[in-house]
Amino acid sequence: MGQIHDYDKILTRLTIILQRLYEGELLSVQDLALEFNVSTKTIQRDFNQRLIRFPIEKQGMKWKMQSGHAITKERSPEEALVLEMLGNIAEGIGSEFGVKAKSLFSKLQNNTKNPIYSKTIIEDISDKLSLFHIIEEAIMESKMVIFNYNGKLRHVHPYKIVSFEGYWYLYGEELLENKLKTYYFKGIDHLQLTNETFIPNDKTYKILERAINAWFEPDKEPFAVTIRATAEIAKYFHRRPLASTQRIIETYKDGSMEIEVLVTAEREILHEIKKWMPDLIITSPKALALKAKAIADSFLSRQIEHLIQ
Repeated sequence: MGQIHDYDKILTRLTIILQRLYEGELLSVQDLALEFNVSTKTIQRDFNQRLIRFPIEKQGMKWKMQSGHAITKERSPEEALVLEMLGNIAEGIGSEFGVKAKSLFSKLQNNTKNPIYSKTIIEDISDKLSLFHIIEEAIMESKMVIFNYNGKLRHVHPYKIVSFEGYWYLYGEELLENKLKTYYFKGIDHLQLTNETFIPNDKTYKILERAINAWFEPDKEPFAVTIRATAEIAKYFHRRPLASTQRIIETYKDGSMEIEVLVTAEREILHEIKKWMPDLIITSPKALALKAKAIADSFLSRQIEHLIQ
């Protein structure tokens, strides 16, 4: 067995394990637990849950790559795209992990002439990767975590680590306020994993599925917003809905389209409207449409002021 290393980052551990499996090694749970300084239960979870979709199998008391199977064989375009996206995410997470992951993803893809390219810009959280391990363990084992955030001590039941538009958040239930919230990952300090367990609420997951972006307010009841898209951009909302709750109300002869989405906060939908101005407008409710107009007026005023300077 090799030298014991102080690996405490789950993503790095999984990458190294997969690399060694790919190179034909037989790996034992006990040896890996000792090498990475984690419990055998954690390593077993790596194989049985986190790496379950890779072509690996158990041989006696050890794990190996499936006989006669290389990851690069029989790979579909969908799988190639997933690998490309994972590679981009790995590089975006931070230089340290990105370098370690780059070699593995290159071998998995065998992509000297790979026709697939995916550009995903992810926030660099190299300095927070250790939190991933702790919070993931808390989520998997349904344990409460305690941490400081915006000058307050938080007691949270964690549900998901979420990436919205490349930024990382923790989604969970804050016990002292009895409400669901999102916490910007880099704002979390002095994180502690407790032994206090909780029973996850399925409704909490469904609320997250409806979220459009990080501005959603999970403790608020959703309300309907009607939006009109010009013909130039309507096609994009056919290809990929603006939200999981999107409902097409009508498609007009000129190619424009009216849709309805459910939102939990005004700024949740205004954030999206600003991305598509002037081709996307709010038609109802009227009060929200007026707020969108005020945003557009402010933009035009600032732009004109800049041009006449």
